[in-house]
Amino acid sequence: MRAWIGKTLFGVGVIHSVFGFVFMRSTLAVLWSEGLFNTVNGQPRREAAFWFLYTGFLLLILGALIDRLERSGFGIPPFLAWSFLVLTVIGGVVMPISGLWLLVPPLVGMFVRARVFKNAGSA
Repeated sequence: MRAWIGKTLFGVGVIHSVFGFVFMRSTLAVLWSEGLFNTVNGQPRREAAFWFLYTGFLLLILGALIDRLERSGFGIPPFLAWSFLVLTVIGGVVMPISGLWLLVPPLVGMFVRARVFKNAGSA
């Protein structure tokens, strides 16, 4: 079976990070010029820029991990799929008009893949 779920998540992380660096560059430049340490608290623009990039980097890490799991044949642990579902649903409820819909295909893939592996093991 072809490994695509991790690559897709990694790609979303790349898009998220590039988007953040491009469209939040002026805020990030101010943070950088102030030395980063304790420069975010209580300032919504700075908080948004930080969390936007932080989420992008987490998606890169998660995508790389899932790609490794897929390619190794271990499969994706059910707790990871369920946790990702909960986070995606919460994010979608809080921010329905966002890029969260990009996470739906890999999320569905996680559950389909888990079912395929389960059925393959019982055959």
